[in-house]
Amino acid sequence: MNAILAALLVFSFSNDHTNLLYKCGETATFHVKVAETDGSAPTNGTLTAVLDNFGPKKIAKADWNLAETNEFDIAGTLDEPGFLRLTVDGKVWSVGYEPERIAKGSPSPDDFDAFWAQAKAKLAKEVPLDARVELVDERTTDAFSFYKVSFATYGRRVYGFLSVPKDSSKAPYPVTIGVNAAGFGDWTNDLQGSPDEIRAQFAVYDWQMDWKWKEKGLKSKYDEMNAACRKKYSCNEYSCAGISASREEYFFYPVLLGIDRAVDWIATSFPVDAKRFRYHGTSQGGGFGFYLCGLNRRFTRAALYVPAITDTMGYLKGRQSGWPRIVENNSSTPALRAEAERNAPYFDGANFASRITCPVRVAVGFADTTCAPCAVYAAFNEIKSSDKEIRHGFGMTHSCFGRFYEEFERWLANDR
Repeated sequence: MNAILAALLVFSFSNDHTNLLYKCGETATFHVKVAETDGSAPTNGTLTAVLDNFGPKKIAKADWNLAETNEFDIAGTLDEPGFLRLTVDGKVWSVGYEPERIAKGSPSPDDFDAFWAQAKAKLAKEVPLDARVELVDERTTDAFSFYKVSFATYGRRVYGFLSVPKDSSKAPYPVTIGVNAAGFGDWTNDLQGSPDEIRAQFAVYDWQMDWKWKEKGLKSKYDEMNAACRKKYSCNEYSCAGISASREEYFFYPVLLGIDRAVDWIATSFPVDAKRFRYHGTSQGGGFGFYLCGLNRRFTRAALYVPAITDTMGYLKGRQSGWPRIVENNSSTPALRAEAERNAPYFDGANFASRITCPVRVAVGFADTTCAPCAVYAAFNEIKSSDKEIRHGFGMTHSCFGRFYEEFERWLANDR
């Protein structure tokens, strides 16, 4: 069917298992029903349904004529843990096959812990922190002080916002730290201050966040950054840049180390409640939650929504790797791909996940084609904390359901 016509239809999906979970080898039957936006049955057009494993393995394919029926069943199975995905003219629905047994694409490098310990020590020795803190009068209130902050790291700085309560009687203060989701817009340029807790939000880009980003033309800096990455590294965007050159040249290497030392600075510069030191983040920010909570023992709780940067080697098991698919997007030549494969495991959220000891909550989208559920589960399964839970978003794409934010925010705050 024409994509424009398909977009005008309302799709509903269901399965013979209401929890959308199956045992390996068990047949899953998908039921699809379509309607016009006014609720009537469509009378023309053909739809194509495809079942796959969130990867190249095609399980089933079928067409049906809307002139004959507006409902359709298709069935398939997986013999190994994973997700069986149904795609109908761009609409996605999936079910899980023993997802709690999904294993990451490759083991952690033998020197993983040594590499990151040495990286932290080397940065501390060679690059002064150079913390810069600027009070923002425009956003400071009677209840909290609002700051622009930045910290030195290898070859650049990391930037963020910081909010600190003014009422000293509430000290020591709980702390909530986050890293922005990818892309560029309002969500990468703002932070709401709080009278009750210290809040900090960090960007991965090499310039100061600003809520007036439109009038200051900051989107052009984002575009220029990506253009420079494409030119230098022959990759599609910043998130894949440098991985084929070296571990130290990968875009996220100085960013992670810079934010990690910023976390330590916050913890030692203010009267913080060390037992209420939280992290939350979405997509790229969720991936950085795996990074930071695996690297830094200060965090006591973490909420991660549709997290990215997980299971970077998932393709080795014949399924989709997590965003940004740094190996697949650095494969223009065999040499580039070989180096990407060598370096990518050091930046796999699943490898950091196995170092996490604090309680964690994760939201996964069963219809998320950006951060595929198999990649999210590969990281979740590695978490060693006895207090971990994952919430299933049936039909949830990369736009996380509001109810998960509400639930997890309550959980983060209920840590007295």
